[in-house]
Amino acid sequence: MQRKKGFTLVELLVVIAIIGILIGMIFPAVAAVRNAARSTQCKSNLRQFAVCLLAKSSNSPNGRYCSGAFDSDRDGAFDQYSWVSDCVDQDVLPGQLLCPQSICLGSEKWNPRSSDASSAGFVGGRSAPPGRRGVSLLAEPQDIAEAGFNTNYATSWHLVRGTPVFSNSKAIKAVGTNGLKNWYLNDSNSQVVTGPMTLRDVDTGDVPANTIALMGCGSKGDEVGGAGDGILETTVSERLGLISGVDLAESFNDGPSSCASDGDPVRLVTAGVTKQDLMVDDFPQQGDPGVSGVYLQDTRDWFAWHSKTVNIVFADGSVRALDDPNGDGYINPGFAVNRPTSATEIENQANTVGYLSPETETNPFEIFNGTLLRGSFGSKKFEQ
Repeated sequence: MQRKKGFTLVELLVVIAIIGILIGMIFPAVAAVRNAARSTQCKSNLRQFAVCLLAKSSNSPNGRYCSGAFDSDRDGAFDQYSWVSDCVDQDVLPGQLLCPQSICLGSEKWNPRSSDASSAGFVGGRSAPPGRRGVSLLAEPQDIAEAGFNTNYATSWHLVRGTPVFSNSKAIKAVGTNGLKNWYLNDSNSQVVTGPMTLRDVDTGDVPANTIALMGCGSKGDEVGGAGDGILETTVSERLGLISGVDLAESFNDGPSSCASDGDPVRLVTAGVTKQDLMVDDFPQQGDPGVSGVYLQDTRDWFAWHSKTVNIVFADGSVRALDDPNGDGYINPGFAVNRPTSATEIENQANTVGYLSPETETNPFEIFNGTLLRGSFGSKKFEQ
C-alpha cells in the first residue's frame, strides 16, 4: 500500500516554530509602525494649531498669538478666551485633534476647581483679566466639549504668559506659591505677566523663533490621594469618553523655577526676584550636569508619549521631537535634581519630582528654556 504524503509531527512542529518566530519578529515592527503613525498624526495636529496661532497673531490688533490658556479660572471662560477657542473660531477643533498616543482624553481644566480652590465652576476667576472675571461658559459643559473645546496638549509658559512685569526696582510682582502662573494678581488690575506672547515679542526679541516653544504633548495632571487635577471628577460627555475617572492632561507649563542645592526643582519664582536674577549667561548643554540657583522653564507639563520623545511646535511653525534619553518621561532643561539609587527612592522621586537624573536633555539651539524673550542683555541709560 502506498503511503500518503504529508508532514511528520517533527516537521509540523518545526513549521509552527518558524511561524511563531516570524510573528514574534513582525509584531514589534507593526507596533513601531503604529507608534510612528501616531507620532506623525500628533505632529500634524500641532502644525494645524500653529497655523491658527500665527494667523491669530497676524490679524489681532495687539499681535497676540492667542487670547489665553485653556484655564477658565486664570484666563476666563475657555470657550471664549483660550488658544482652543481661537482655533475653533478658525474652524479647527482641538477636541477632535487630540494626541493619539496620550492616555489623557482631555484637559485637567474640566475639573472646575483645578486652578483655584476658591473658584466655583467654569467661570473667570479672581486672577483672570478684569473684564473676564465672572464670565461663564456660553453653554453647558457637555455641549462645549462636543463642539470641539477640549485638548490634551499643554502650551508653553511663554505662549500664554509672555514675560514678567517688573516694578521700578526691576523686581517681579509674583506672590504666593503660584509663581508666574497667574496673569493678574487676585482681585486687582495689577498684572503679574504681560499676557500671551505677541508677534512683536518674537520679531524683536533676542531668541530665535525656531527655539520658542508654543505647545507640546501634555503630561498627565497631578494626583492627590488617588484623585485630583489629573482625574476627571464629574462626567462631561459620555460620547467623547470624558467620564468620571478618566485621565486628564496638564494645561500649560508652570514657568520659571529654580533648583535649590537639595535637588528639588519645583520651587517657582517668587516676589523679589529681579530681572537680573532671571538672566542666564550660559545655558547647560545636552549631557551637562544640571545647575542650581538658575531660573529655567519647568517643562514637566509635557510628556514623552512617543517612544521616549515629546513633540513640540515652535513659533516659526516647525515641529520637532525632543528626546528623553533616560526614559523618565520628562525633558530636563538643566535642573540639578538628586539622582535616586534604590527602587524606593526612584518611586518616591518619580511621584514627587518627576525628573530622575540631573543630566540636561536639551540644547539651547533646540529649545529656549529661559524666561526673558527680550531684554536679556544690558542696555545703555540715555537719560538721568
